[in-house]
Amino acid sequence: MDVLFFIAFLIAVLAVGITAGIVKSGEDDFNKKWWGIPIGAFVLFLLFGSFVSVPAGHRGILLVFSKVEGVLNEGLNMKAPLISQVVMMSVQTQLYKEDAAAASKDLQDVKTTVAINYKVAPESLAEIYRTLGIDYIAKIAAPAVQETVKEIAAKYNAEDMILRRSSVKDDITRSLSLRLKERGIITETVNITNFEFSVEFTKAIESKVAALQAVLESQNKLERVRVEAQQAEALAKGEAAAAIARAEGQVKAIEILKAALTPEYLQYIYIDKLAKDAKVIVVPAGMPLTLSGY
Repeated sequence: MDVLFFIAFLIAVLAVGITAGIVKSGEDDFNKKWWGIPIGAFVLFLLFGSFVSVPAGHRGILLVFSKVEGVLNEGLNMKAPLISQVVMMSVQTQLYKEDAAAASKDLQDVKTTVAINYKVAPESLAEIYRTLGIDYIAKIAAPAVQETVKEIAAKYNAEDMILRRSSVKDDITRSLSLRLKERGIITETVNITNFEFSVEFTKAIESKVAALQAVLESQNKLERVRVEAQQAEALAKGEAAAAIARAEGQVKAIEILKAALTPEYLQYIYIDKLAKDAKVIVVPAGMPLTLSGY
């Protein structure tokens, strides 16, 4: 790399020197030397061909006689004109999608689409270009996705792939990330669309779900009836307890009243209720009567 930059620098200096010499020779001398035009054009070609600009988010693969010699960073770089070229490769996050088909543990056909957000490790660019070229992701990710989905799907029953979708996704992400990492590709996220099954299996799942919903609905109704019965029972017990309490209270009140109604007390009430101007008093038979003040 340093040798190439040194060569490019010498060519640039030479180009500048030749151009300055032609200009200095004067207009008349330049017209006499008709070959000055192609030389000047060639010098400018060498001058501008000694520099290359690498866009942001990219790296430049430096090729000398089609051989990978290194990787150029973002910004302005020097290269040897005529004998070298630069191929741009992105190191930004990119999206790759791949359809995959497999069989579940219970031998149900399943289809899905795997979407990968990935980027290339800059230190792996030269090797990736040397071994795979520009279209590296399709060459690596396509077979990796197919093998990974088949491997993970074989560990789950079809119904589990629906109910435990997050676990299936985590397994696929983990396995796929390791496969791509071996080739210098960094996996950022993996997204999986809903799993698609055969028409027969889908109908069977729908019927099972409907049956479960019916069972749950019946259980909910039964539970509601049981709760309502318990509430009615509790209410009845409460009302009965209240009635018993009221009756017991009345019995106790009567007993207290009976104990208070002594013959003397009854005589007092009887006399107290007599009119003050009463001349005749009828006394029930057998009732003792004591009068005072008359």
